[in-house]
Amino acid sequence: MIDQISALFSVAAKSLRYRLSGVILTTISVALSVFVLLGVEHVRQESRSSFASTVSGVDLIVGARTGDINLLLLSVFRIGSATANVSWDSVVEIERHPRVEWVVPLSLGDSHRGFRVVGTTGDFFDRYHFSRKQPLTFDEGGRFDLTAEVVLGASVANTLSYKMGDSLILSHGVAATSFTHHDQIPFTVVGLLAPTGTPVDNALFVSLEAINAMHTNEEGEHAEDVHDEHDEHDGHDEHDEHDEHDEHDGHDEHEHAGPLGSVTALLVGLNGPFATLQVQRWVNEYEDEALLAVLPGVTLTQLWEMVGRIEDTLRGIAILVFVSSLFGLNAMLLASMRERRQEIDILRSVGAPSLFILGLLVVESLLIVLVGILLAIGGLLIAIAVTNGILMAEIGISFSYQILYTSSLIALGMIVLISVLLSLVPAWQAYRLSTSSGSSSSA
Repeated sequence: MIDQISALFSVAAKSLRYRLSGVILTTISVALSVFVLLGVEHVRQESRSSFASTVSGVDLIVGARTGDINLLLLSVFRIGSATANVSWDSVVEIERHPRVEWVVPLSLGDSHRGFRVVGTTGDFFDRYHFSRKQPLTFDEGGRFDLTAEVVLGASVANTLSYKMGDSLILSHGVAATSFTHHDQIPFTVVGLLAPTGTPVDNALFVSLEAINAMHTNEEGEHAEDVHDEHDEHDGHDEHDEHDEHDEHDGHDEHEHAGPLGSVTALLVGLNGPFATLQVQRWVNEYEDEALLAVLPGVTLTQLWEMVGRIEDTLRGIAILVFVSSLFGLNAMLLASMRERRQEIDILRSVGAPSLFILGLLVVESLLIVLVGILLAIGGLLIAIAVTNGILMAEIGISFSYQILYTSSLIALGMIVLISVLLSLVPAWQAYRLSTSSGSSSSA
């Protein structure tokens, strides 16, 4: 039995070498289609992993009570506006919780030429991680130390051509075009972050004290509630009448000891993995203020599921490309049948049974597909090696060399199975030719 199989593969290999030019073209076609299929699946898997790791090392995100995804979009992706804020009293209480290890406040509401400004503390650059727990790094400079200093994300610096030491003015609100500028405080660029491939690249970072200073008038009084995302200021033009500051969202925001009366959201780190649900429940049931705590990993997964139809579309396109390639393989084998009549006659004359002829065509198809798969895998690994450096330099991400996921292995198994099934059509034709040839010889 083994000898017969060995002979079958040997004859198939010699037959393919005899028709080398056509076989090479067909193999390349199969390899390209498998490359596209595996490449799409790899990008899908890596994108999903990268998306889910847009923020890592953060156990909870806390903000005013809203939807889970809304809070995530605002605090991580800087999309949308806050419906309310977190008072500084609540920030202090959360920080004092025995299971909380650290808290990084975020204050949003200003912008610069269409890019969001994030007011935070220096701890942000230590606590915020992305992708596979990669820390933030600086291409130049470092974090802010003084009020009038700003750190730029990679895309901000590249798009606006800023460099170290440049001066810029922040604007009121988050629109691309603003007619209200905080020109009382010009900021100096002191740090340029390395690319991360996350929303960090599209943000400017200043201290909470800077946010406070920008929204304080010359008399030292707060001119406005900075943390209402600055979208609702049409009705707040008469701040000179707010001497007592009694009407700011139902509590006296300016009597707090912190740098701000309130913040937009908090990044929270806990001192143990088993504390997550406990602290989340405590925050969600917080009596002094309507707060919401979300698990970033879980919420990112939910958000990905909402946009997952794009990846299904890409996968469908890749499958169609491969199916067309398999039909091309089948067409090549069928077209070769007439040319191979003499070959089949010779095989029959030396005693090859009809089933051997049938198996020959199946094995030839199988060999072409297997070689195509190997070429596709090799090509994909080379592509990853070549592009990883570029991707890391440009957008701060890299693809792993793990390309054979469970879904990929299933796809490859289906490819082999479908190729065998499709090859049965020309194989059956070859079988009939061999049968008729055998009958003619007998006569």
